[in-house]
Amino acid sequence: MSQNPFQNMQDMVKDMSSKVMGNMDKESMMMSHRKNMEALTEANRMAVEVMKSIAQLQSQYVKQTFDDMASIMKDAMAHPPVSKEAVAKHTDHVKSHVEKVVGHSSNVAGAIAKSQKEIFDLMHKRYSEGMGEMIDLRDKMRTKH
Repeated sequence: MSQNPFQNMQDMVKDMSSKVMGNMDKESMMMSHRKNMEALTEANRMAVEVMKSIAQLQSQYVKQTFDDMASIMKDAMAHPPVSKEAVAKHTDHVKSHVEKVVGHSSNVAGAIAKSQKEIFDLMHKRYSEGMGEMIDLRDKMRTKH
């Protein structure tokens, strides 16, 4: 017996879908779903690009931080801060480094916020377009009856 045991179920699903979706513009629905998938793919691509960018920023930052700290430590070891002027100079170096850290954190936060807004805007635009497409499909189905 080589008959598909699920054939009856498949036939029933086909019959039901042709009755339910008989008046629908299937091509328009598929186009709408295709656009949804394209928007999701673009959003994912954008997210990956941001992650790459942030990883690159972090890598550069870590390298710069180690270089700066090595320079500060080397300077402190070569010229121990014994006078008020030397302590003030060392303090300024450390303060400058802390300001760089804060600036870097701000840059990373800005990049993340910007990318989130771009991705949200892309998805919002597609959602709005998709809702318009669904309304158009509904109106077409109503006029066919």
